[in-house]
Amino acid sequence: MPTTPPAPVLVAHRGHAAERPENTLPALQDAVDAGARWVEVDVQLCAGGVPVLLHDADLQRVAGRAEAIFDLDAATLDEIPVGEPDRFGAQFPDVRIPRLAEFAAWLSGHPGVHAFVELKIESLERFGRKQVLAASLEALAPAAGRWRLISDDYEVLALAHASGLRELGWVVRGFDAEIAARAQGIEAAWLFCRHQRLPPGPLPVGPWAWVLYEIEDAPTARTLMARGARWLETMRYRALAAALAHEAV
Repeated sequence: MPTTPPAPVLVAHRGHAAERPENTLPALQDAVDAGARWVEVDVQLCAGGVPVLLHDADLQRVAGRAEAIFDLDAATLDEIPVGEPDRFGAQFPDVRIPRLAEFAAWLSGHPGVHAFVELKIESLERFGRKQVLAASLEALAPAAGRWRLISDDYEVLALAHASGLRELGWVVRGFDAEIAARAQGIEAAWLFCRHQRLPPGPLPVGPWAWVLYEIEDAPTARTLMARGARWLETMRYRALAAALAHEAV
């Protein structure tokens, strides 16, 4: 008899970003309220070297302001609303950029919830890998054991691995023999990839698990699960979880 594939692990990409401003505590809380047990956030360093949750290196998309994150200190950022006015209008006037330390405190208060924390390339290039890694690890210390470090920058993962950090995730733009070898070199537990960038057919097998994004609908999710995927990352957590649960009935 055919075996039923295991239930997927849905990762809330930047929190519940389809319904709340991304990388904010309301987006993260909404994802958890919808049932998420894994969330993903992005980390940039602002002026002064304080790590904060932000995907881009500027505030244009989230705040309608062109300032670079590197030109603003944490106290200034505390006063800037990031309600993504182009997407949500004036619906979220009070949302602010969380510091990574605030996120760690939030995560500590949610037993059973884990996080992928992505170190962004712009800050790694601006401040250097050692500074970004050290600042992030310090901020995350109160939530020890509840997060896993990921990045598309292989060298910062190699640095983390050399320092004793394990269960790393490498964000890749495709797959070939060189990527497989390098992934094993840092003992990557996960390879993250936009699903359209992978070759057709069964997913390449290795000592890692694939985390595929951006998954927006149940048919795409089911197709990828049939190819061997189990971890699926989505900004539409509530809708995708409900659709998959309905199909399973």
